[in-house]
Amino acid sequence: MNEDDYPSETLELVYNEVKDALNTQLQSLDGLNTKASVIIGFVGVIIGISLNLYSYSNSYLFGSSMTLFLTSIFFTLYAYKVESWRSDPGPRTLTEKYMREGDKKVKKQLIDNFIQSFEDNKIKIEKKVSYINYSLILLFIALIALTLSIIVE
Repeated sequence: MNEDDYPSETLELVYNEVKDALNTQLQSLDGLNTKASVIIGFVGVIIGISLNLYSYSNSYLFGSSMTLFLTSIFFTLYAYKVESWRSDPGPRTLTEKYMREGDKKVKKQLIDNFIQSFEDNKIKIEKKVSYINYSLILLFIALIALTLSIIVE
């Protein structure tokens, strides 16, 4: 289908929806980074408090909980690491390539680029989510181990 065959209203609607989906995706990345930083801060506070509660009678459980806390932090740091996120096209490329093209052709190309960016970012986001989930599971297990080490003195 040629760009001229697309109805203008439909092309505009699809363009706006795809652009909004990409913007929403990039905003969810900020939320994931916020969660990761909260987990790191929480684990840091728990480790600090735990070191004051350390009892020599249950050093195995205490050591296990500290190991789990540190492993949780490593997973969270891996999720928090800086990555490049795709948001095509760049302003320079857009002006150099498409300034003299028709608006329907440019919108069609932008839609294709936005979709590709969305799909590429989705893979990275899923990895980030899985690392945060692993971190939360380890954090929960570590809290149980820490609680047991304090109770079972």
